[in-house]
Amino acid sequence: MGKAFVVWDGMAEYREALRTLPEACAVEAHHIIEGEVNAAYVVISAVYGAHRKTGTLQKRLTISALKVAGQFTTGLVLKSGSPLAWLFDNGSQARHYVTKGGKDHKTGAMWGKTPPTHIFTRTVAKGKRAVVDRIKTMMLRRGATSVAGE
Repeated sequence: MGKAFVVWDGMAEYREALRTLPEACAVEAHHIIEGEVNAAYVVISAVYGAHRKTGTLQKRLTISALKVAGQFTTGLVLKSGSPLAWLFDNGSQARHYVTKGGKDHKTGAMWGKTPPTHIFTRTVAKGKRAVVDRIKTMMLRRGATSVAGE
């Protein structure tokens, strides 16, 4: 199973516009992105912590800087390095079958069906929408005549 991760890099449409604006604008954009990524981290970490068994989900949730070409770095990566992250986000079914040797195999029988939380995906999507709205507002406030796209 793949690991859950999302890259927030200021969105392609804005990256070019940010390069043409003064340093203060890039710094403000970084603070906007950083605030939303940190907020997502707190929400996801709290849910991971409430379902704590081994702590792997919570311990392997990380934020790191994204290496972006150019003078300013406005990107951050929020990543869950846990091998359980995808399963936790998408849920699972208890699996019952008989092996070739005739033995009952009941994977997950002890906990049954695990409903999907969608916490990582849902939280990141909400944060991305907030970043887009706040960067659009910032660019209009700093003199852009219009801002289109996401």
